[in-house]
Amino acid sequence: MKKKILAIGIVAMLVLGVGLAIAQEKLVKTEEYSNNELAKILNEHGMVQNPETGMFEVKTEGGIPEAGISGTELKEMIEESNLKNFRDPITGKINHTKLINFTDPVTKIVWKLKERGYSDSEITEILEKHGMGWYPETGATYIGIGPTEEELKHLAPLYNPTDSEIYPQQANLDTQQQNQVMEVENEVYRGIENMMCSGSCAIKEGETKQHVITTHVGKGGHWTEAGVIRTSWNTNWRLFTYDDDEEPKWGWHGTTSAYDDNHYMIYVSDTCDSNGYKYDIWIRGSWARDGHVPYKENNVDQANEIWSDTGSWTSDTIKATHRREILFEEDGTLVWWNIDVPTDWWHAPLFGCHVKEHHEMDGNAWRYETWVK
Repeated sequence: MKKKILAIGIVAMLVLGVGLAIAQEKLVKTEEYSNNELAKILNEHGMVQNPETGMFEVKTEGGIPEAGISGTELKEMIEESNLKNFRDPITGKINHTKLINFTDPVTKIVWKLKERGYSDSEITEILEKHGMGWYPETGATYIGIGPTEEELKHLAPLYNPTDSEIYPQQANLDTQQQNQVMEVENEVYRGIENMMCSGSCAIKEGETKQHVITTHVGKGGHWTEAGVIRTSWNTNWRLFTYDDDEEPKWGWHGTTSAYDDNHYMIYVSDTCDSNGYKYDIWIRGSWARDGHVPYKENNVDQANEIWSDTGSWTSDTIKATHRREILFEEDGTLVWWNIDVPTDWWHAPLFGCHVKEHHEMDGNAWRYETWVK
């Protein structure tokens, strides 16, 4: 059988303390590439394998000559995006003033290439050669290898479940969607920080074909989200981000497991341009993505979502859990998502929903557990 180079094979994220984009070695190994084949693939996408750690890193040696950036400069640019640079060394709190003024390394490279007279198409080609990506239409950037056209054909479209008019339409589609949601009642928040464990996120051929545990931030039909996805054609627990109206819609940021706690943060800044308000997403202590949403004050929700073509659903063996949720108010104040925050819990469809939920206070915030039965 011919081996395929899938986005799931080499997925990149910035890692705290390493400061370089890495990929999950175990995923690439499942494709059974030889060492020479793997080295060639990584090289084509601007990556190398660290011989000491076995992990995959953005290739900084040689830098980006087209932009006049040396290897040392490129490494420093990537390391500057480490979350540790935005935390108070004593309290550990995020310095949000510094965060909203943060510019990701890919955008900085785009600026340098523009200064040198490169066209948008030339810039995208150069970035791809160095393991990076940029969409001129939206300004969205990423580091790593995106999903293939083949995988995009299989992925069911994502929706923000708080757009209630979407769900009555689901019954008319071949692919059915069901979900359980916890959301704020007032659309006044600019982001969330929380811990999420995806649990079994169960899938099975002929039953649940796509399963997502996620957190949404947005309003007015446009949003961004971050979470974990599993599919019947790829059973890995993949960390992802998604933006409904920016390319690439999907972002891939490594893998996790049914038992791992993953630290997420989505924060909408004061910075606003023709595309909207800039947001930043951090996953497991590392910069993962930025983009735009139309509003600074938004709805926030956490959801467990499943899709099936057959009407049969796969039962979870481990619950998904969101906990230690902190909401960011309009002025940047941090508040625990607890009984003082007006909150709704709901599911779709109204009758016969296979996703179940349980919520209770756990310390200073809600513990929101969901599972498929």
